[in-house]
Amino acid sequence: MWGKLRSFFFTNQTARQIIAKNVFWLSVSNIGSRLIRAAIIIYAARVLGAAEYGVFSYALGLAGFFTIFVDIGISHILTRDVAKKPERASNLFSTALWMKSVLLIGTTLLIIFVAPYFSNIDAARVLLPLVALLVIFDNLREFSNAFFRAKEKMEYEALVTTFMNIAITAFGFVALAIAANAHSLMVSYVGSAGAGFLAAALILREEFAGIFKKFDRTLVKPILQSAWPIALTGLLGALSLNVDVIMLGWFRSAEEIGFYSAGQKVIQVLYTVPAIIASSLLPLSSRLVELRDEAKLRLLAEKGLTLVLTLALPLAIGGAILAESIILFLYGQEYVPGAAAFRILIATVLAVFPGTVLGNIILAHDKQRKIVWYIGATSTSNVLMNLALIPSFGIVGAAVATIIAQFLYNLLTWRFVKKLVPFSVMRHIMKISFAAATMGVIAFLLSSSNVHVLITISVAATSYFAVLALLKERIIVEVREMMQLAKNGSS
Repeated sequence: MWGKLRSFFFTNQTARQIIAKNVFWLSVSNIGSRLIRAAIIIYAARVLGAAEYGVFSYALGLAGFFTIFVDIGISHILTRDVAKKPERASNLFSTALWMKSVLLIGTTLLIIFVAPYFSNIDAARVLLPLVALLVIFDNLREFSNAFFRAKEKMEYEALVTTFMNIAITAFGFVALAIAANAHSLMVSYVGSAGAGFLAAALILREEFAGIFKKFDRTLVKPILQSAWPIALTGLLGALSLNVDVIMLGWFRSAEEIGFYSAGQKVIQVLYTVPAIIASSLLPLSSRLVELRDEAKLRLLAEKGLTLVLTLALPLAIGGAILAESIILFLYGQEYVPGAAAFRILIATVLAVFPGTVLGNIILAHDKQRKIVWYIGATSTSNVLMNLALIPSFGIVGAAVATIIAQFLYNLLTWRFVKKLVPFSVMRHIMKISFAAATMGVIAFLLSSSNVHVLITISVAATSYFAVLALLKERIIVEVREMMQLAKNGSS
């Protein structure tokens, strides 16, 4: 039995087994370990209070904005190209790492010397040197993870990420016990991010040891040519993702940022779900594009999109119904004013979940330059809507601006990808919608009866998947097949 499990979880065999293995390990990495990390996030929000937690969140928001200058798409290109050309893996790793290092130096200087001028919250400025260190360690760890994904060795990513999040939780509790403020929490984040990077570097010690010998300057130009559209898209995307928090800092209080960020953190954890699925499919998608196997590409796209929509719809409906109960349970009465924004923001999963899969399909086809104007137009509209809505409507206005921009961008992306891969998922939507609507009714009735939110979520989720099973939705059958595959250790 152990031999079969070890074979399934630690070796690459068939396409289906590799995808199932990758999804499992990325789930451990991005969901399991983040649930551990959630303990310190929720505890910190309660201990610090909305205002101090808002300072911490605002500093992280600034970090997220300036991170756009670090990863101009190099990590994505590394994953794609190593998957396509494994014989050049070491050369690609070393060359990309040198490029990454130059960008990290420049970004560090920007965070320390330029970022303070973006902030109207003085307490956040003191944290920026620590933010610079956090950006360095996080980006080097993510760069290492990109190489693990290219090699389809997501078990290493799971190990590194879980180790880092356990460290954040442990160090965070100690730091807040010593001093309950944003500075202490940021110190714990920096130390844990550094530990995570060191763990990744230890696993990839041979690759890091060869960064001088394996560097190939002839690869620099091809990497940059493929990366610049991702860079511009990332620039505008990061602006779209972080502009709400930054602009709230201009017009509203740190306390309101705390309310907004509390719900936003929950939703950002949910965003890891499509990222897991898309990352698991990217290496295979890249190889199928190289082989020009359009039939398998279409099938892969349909399964990936159907799966993320199956997960997104109940999250959006359930989150909207239970918004206040979720915020109250996680953060306490002080953060309940953030429930209105959370109720709006949770709907972004309907755009982000399929959008993440679509983005990786575009990357596999190397067509990212074709969609640059999409993100440019939607990011500009997001800024303008925030300017119009935040002064009058605060965090609710920021949430409305975000959801409109997200849906506009992903609608354009959806239409573009259908021209590349003529997929169809509509035949699945009716069953998924019926099951989600049934779940929503059950969640509403239980919540109205003052049933505890955890019991409500459990019963509602069970009813959703039960209805899908009764309707014989194909995606449920395929998940069962993957579970059976895991049990048997072979395809």
